[in-house]
Amino acid sequence: MAVSRVLSLLATVASMALVILETHFAAGAGMGSCYDGAGRAQRCLPEFENAAFGRRAEASHTCGRPPEDFCPHVGAPGAGLQCQRCDDADPRRRHDASYLTDFHSPDDSTWWQSPSMAFGVQYPTSVNLTLSLGKAYEITYVRLKFHTSRPESFAIYKRTYASGPWEPYQYYSASCQKTYGRPEGHYLRPGEDERVAFCTSEFSDISPLNGGNVAFSTLEGRPSAYNFEESPVLQEWVTSTDLLISLDRLNTFGDDIFKDPRVLQSYYYAVSDFSVGGRCKCNGHASECEPNEAGQLACRCQHNTTGVDCERCLPFFQDRPWARGTAEDANECLPCNCSGHSEECTFDRELYRSTGHGGHCQRCRDHTTGPHCERCEKNYYRWSPKTPCQPCDCHPAGSLSLQCDNSGVCPCKPTVTGWKCDRCLPGFHSLSEGGCRPCACNVAGSLGTCDPRSGNCPCKENVEGSLCDRCRPGTFNLQPHNPVGCSNCFCYGHSKVCSPAAGFQEHHIRSDFRHGAGGWQTRSTGVSKRPLQWSQSGLLLGLRGGEELSAPKKFLGDQRLSYGQPVILTLQVPPGGSPPPIQLRLEGAGLALALRPSSLPSPQDTRQPRRVQLQFLLQETSEEAESPLPNFHFQRLLSNLTALSIWTSGQGPGHSGQVLLCEVQLTSARPQRELAPPAAWVETCLCPQGYTGQFCEFCALGYKREIPHGGPYANCIPCTCNQHGTCDPNTGICLCGHHTEGPSCERCMPGFYGNAFSGRADDCQPCPCPGQSACATIPESGDVVCTHCPPGQRGRRCESCEDGFFGDPLGLSGAPQPCRRCQCSGNVDLNAVGNCDPHSGHCLRCLYNTTGAHCEHCREGFYGSAVATRPVDKCASCSCDLRGSVSEKTCNPVTGQCVCLPYVSGRDCSRCSPGFYDLQSGRGCQSCKCHPLGSLENKCHPKTGQCPCRPGVTGQACDRCQLGFFGFSIKGCRDCRCSPLGAASSQCHENSTCVCRPGFVGYKCDRCQDNFFLADGDTGCQECPTCYALVKEEAAKLKARLMLMEEWLQRSDCGSPWGPLDILQGEAPLGDVYQGHHLLQEARGTFLQQMVGLEDSVKATWEQLQVLRGHVHCAQAGAQKTCIQLAELEETLQSSSEEVLRAASALSFLASLQKGSSTPTNWSHLASEAQIHARSHRDTATKIEATLERALLASNASYELLKLMEGRVASEAQQELEDRVSLYSPGCPGTLFVDQAGLELRNPPASDSRVLGL
Repeated sequence: MAVSRVLSLLATVASMALVILETHFAAGAGMGSCYDGAGRAQRCLPEFENAAFGRRAEASHTCGRPPEDFCPHVGAPGAGLQCQRCDDADPRRRHDASYLTDFHSPDDSTWWQSPSMAFGVQYPTSVNLTLSLGKAYEITYVRLKFHTSRPESFAIYKRTYASGPWEPYQYYSASCQKTYGRPEGHYLRPGEDERVAFCTSEFSDISPLNGGNVAFSTLEGRPSAYNFEESPVLQEWVTSTDLLISLDRLNTFGDDIFKDPRVLQSYYYAVSDFSVGGRCKCNGHASECEPNEAGQLACRCQHNTTGVDCERCLPFFQDRPWARGTAEDANECLPCNCSGHSEECTFDRELYRSTGHGGHCQRCRDHTTGPHCERCEKNYYRWSPKTPCQPCDCHPAGSLSLQCDNSGVCPCKPTVTGWKCDRCLPGFHSLSEGGCRPCACNVAGSLGTCDPRSGNCPCKENVEGSLCDRCRPGTFNLQPHNPVGCSNCFCYGHSKVCSPAAGFQEHHIRSDFRHGAGGWQTRSTGVSKRPLQWSQSGLLLGLRGGEELSAPKKFLGDQRLSYGQPVILTLQVPPGGSPPPIQLRLEGAGLALALRPSSLPSPQDTRQPRRVQLQFLLQETSEEAESPLPNFHFQRLLSNLTALSIWTSGQGPGHSGQVLLCEVQLTSARPQRELAPPAAWVETCLCPQGYTGQFCEFCALGYKREIPHGGPYANCIPCTCNQHGTCDPNTGICLCGHHTEGPSCERCMPGFYGNAFSGRADDCQPCPCPGQSACATIPESGDVVCTHCPPGQRGRRCESCEDGFFGDPLGLSGAPQPCRRCQCSGNVDLNAVGNCDPHSGHCLRCLYNTTGAHCEHCREGFYGSAVATRPVDKCASCSCDLRGSVSEKTCNPVTGQCVCLPYVSGRDCSRCSPGFYDLQSGRGCQSCKCHPLGSLENKCHPKTGQCPCRPGVTGQACDRCQLGFFGFSIKGCRDCRCSPLGAASSQCHENSTCVCRPGFVGYKCDRCQDNFFLADGDTGCQECPTCYALVKEEAAKLKARLMLMEEWLQRSDCGSPWGPLDILQGEAPLGDVYQGHHLLQEARGTFLQQMVGLEDSVKATWEQLQVLRGHVHCAQAGAQKTCIQLAELEETLQSSSEEVLRAASALSFLASLQKGSSTPTNWSHLASEAQIHARSHRDTATKIEATLERALLASNASYELLKLMEGRVASEAQQELEDRVSLYSPGCPGTLFVDQAGLELRNPPASDSRVLGL
């Protein structure tokens, strides 16, 4: 093991020496500033450092999660302490991955530790240690210091770039082939791929047990290591951004196969230091690495480079390819040459190969182009290299090429001109890809050459089309001599559509003055009139001015066919002279105008140099006036030309000699007669409806002049004869037929009907009315209605009666019935329509809430007299109350009584019947349910239902006593009168006994209890001294025996011996017997008083019964049942009286027996007799109860009858009877009632008598 330790140490030293050698080579090349003292670029490198120090390492497995024990081997640090504990939650026992890269001190070692083999850490399970360097580093060595023995197999992996794949860096294993599939001790030869990971067993021995080092040199065994700067393969090989240590197999002594837990806890991985020697990768272009804006570690690049690793040139420094800085050449990035027209370029390898400058400029400004923006773009030019480029702007259609010369002149196509070849030569137009096209304007319709851009010709006023080759709508006859091109359609103003007429020829009207004046006359505006001077040469024109020559009739009249044609004057002037100012004046149709010559005088073609011609166009364009006459009015003037004259204003200065009028010629037209030029200026009109003729000068058949005798200028309108005749086209008068009449044949003759406006021969038909009476037609339906029916009749054929009449005058529905006036009892509006049926006479519009065939009944929901004279006395609304009636509108038609719901009364059912209240819709009223004893009467409040209560009674139905009252009966309730001092409450029991406070006794709690006395100040009862308790005890014993006797009497049926006999004899002392005898005597007196009172009550009831018998009148019908009940009640009372007397006799006999003998030997016999009497009393009471019930039923049934018969007297008698019956309501026989001596009272009667029941 010592040898192995020495070999490990020597290997570590060798590796460190190689690292120092590499560092020396790098330092020898210089690694400080990136520029020397002269400012020249030189290679620069960041400082050599431990790239792992302080960085966060991560482990896939760490001990202490959960806590575990581990047992270091003997010889390892802490082995003497035997097993220790790893607990990640305890900072003192924690061994996490942060101890891999912290400050390592041999004196105070910290380490990372994995779980032990006891937790399954062994091949094939690997433990991975991962270290991220933050950016790319050029790694020189990787060193691991183990706290335990070194692993049998582990590997080092690296990433060349972030997120890249893991690449093997180095394998350490004693079983390279078995574990990693790699041979051991591989060596590279020059030319082989140097990016291969070696596998060695050099550091795989189990010794030393701790502190073993593993140093991996990245360039060791690489043939190109001494030419590193020229080897991109090794430069990539040493580049790493992340390192991974994969611990794959533990070294053991072989004792782990026994699976002893303590042995397994002694095998684990532990690393105390993880070091990585290298430089921040900056490719020789930076000497510092620091965090950038994003917090990422990056090089601080120089030499015009950029990137995290200075791996590329800045965007504008691309004139040569980027290269790594070396000791011989810093390979600084150079700027591009873009001639000042761009700040963006890319590296162009082909350009670099051909020119030595690879910077190819991008996005050249100022319209420049080229690799260095050294020339103008295509179709741009500049005067000199220093001037900016300008666009040629050569017209794409007119130029042969869009590129101009250096002066900006473009090469033009034929027929195209301009500096930019953007316009056509004169006479050409529409510049296009083929050049310009020649103009093709119509000579007669255009004013000159065409527009050079659009080719449109400038047309005369009445001409249109791009070539001015057609007349505008409303014109015709395109002629060159016409200043406006085409003549306007005349058509007497009725049409705007015309065309040249066929069948007309040119015709000339002349005066040549060869044989005289030819009808021409002079007319002077001055004072004197010069006579006409004629010669064979012509007429002499006056030179003084103000003279006119008027034309003869052949030049006048209808000259419309001369419109647009010339009047030619041939003048003879002195040699060298010129004609004087001349006007041609026209008059006609109330209009006058003057024409000027349309052309300058010119020598004649007859080669007579002394003759000239003046031409006047008979057209509005030749007028002297600034506002010429419209063309229509000009032609209107010619249609009735009344004067044509030649006016001279005198010969001006410079004019001398005579001026002769040699000839006057007016060009016109006439129908074709012979061979002659056609007269194309004559129009033929396309007339609208209603007009006819060549010039629309006539009205068509069925039309007339809007203005009678208005002439051809007046509009034509349709004849208004409704097709029943014709009209004169000039006057418009109709000649009617078809039985019509009127100015326009617009109506049928009397005795006929129909719509004369339909325009048919059968429009008017004979009226179908009787007696040939007149009729009419309803416009909406066309029905024929007779207009003169007999009185009382109406209808289209007088077939029905008028309103207010009925019948069938024509017998359309049976036998004829004359029309008679309807009878509606005066219950209709005489001004209304449709009051009755015209056939049956039944009234249909009854007023005042009446109905019936003659309005003789009231409508449903109304009552009264429908035939009353005044409306106020007629039918009135039922107005039934919805709450109490079956229907709001259902009542007796005469009395108006509504149909009421149960227990509801009143005409309109608006109130409850007596004894009922709470009127509700759909339900009626509910019973008051007043208690027959507690209420004064069986009536209650109609809304609340509160009954009138007797004194001391309360409740809505008067069915209970008020607080502090008792004895609910027909007389009301009586006051309890409980003592306010001794009673606990003002309310008493039904037997009038009050609830006493402690120390008080008595019915009303008005006295102190035995052995109690009233204290001073009336504050309550206080207990007596103890000596009085002895008397109370004796009294209590007696009371207990009496109560036992009472219970036996209540249970006994008197058929067995008297049980409590020993109570009264034997066991009781003599004093008790005497005391019992005294009490029996007192009870006898009290019971006799009760019997006397009962007898008096029976007598009083008998008297009341006799009074009732007198009021009932048994002889009357309906009273038999009541009389029978009264008889039965009389018999029952008689029987009860007898029983009372027998009970009194029995008591007297019992008392005498008590006096005669003190021995109780005969008590059993007496008790049996008393039991028999008690049973007899019970049977009698049962009979009385049944009889009283029957009497009460009969009394209730005859209540109304008694009230009608006797009123209050019978009511009082019945009430008294009910009171008496209540006194004798059957109780429980044998109930014991005892007075104030100390026994309890149960169900006492209303009277004050005390009864001892046996």
